[in-house]
Amino acid sequence: MAHLNPKEILARAKEFLQGTEYAVQNQYFNVCAICSYATLFWAARAALAYEGFDRPTWEHHELRSKFTEELIKIRTRYPKNFGTWLVDAFALRNAAQYQLRRPKTKEVRRMVYHAKEFIKKIEEVLNK
Repeated sequence: MAHLNPKEILARAKEFLQGTEYAVQNQYFNVCAICSYATLFWAARAALAYEGFDRPTWEHHELRSKFTEELIKIRTRYPKNFGTWLVDAFALRNAAQYQLRRPKTKEVRRMVYHAKEFIKKIEEVLNK
């Protein structure tokens, strides 16, 4: 697979964000949780690619770790809560996908907000 540029990667995140918004509007909370994490995952990939950390694939834990260490702690490009949001979204995604527990409305709406803020900030950095 050819490497995508950061804006192409971010476009994938935005596509998942649209799915997230549709899912929450229609009360498909499990789908929303899964798409919310995918939004953050692809947005973080775009941010990493922009900073030179481009890989054809990323394991979930590797991406979260590299994003937090390099882009939050070392380069301070993003706020600390972005690392927490990635971890929380991954946990909610796993619960939605692999457990019978239905995500709560409040959890899902918070994830949608986080996904929007995540994309907004990453887009600002990419457009500098």
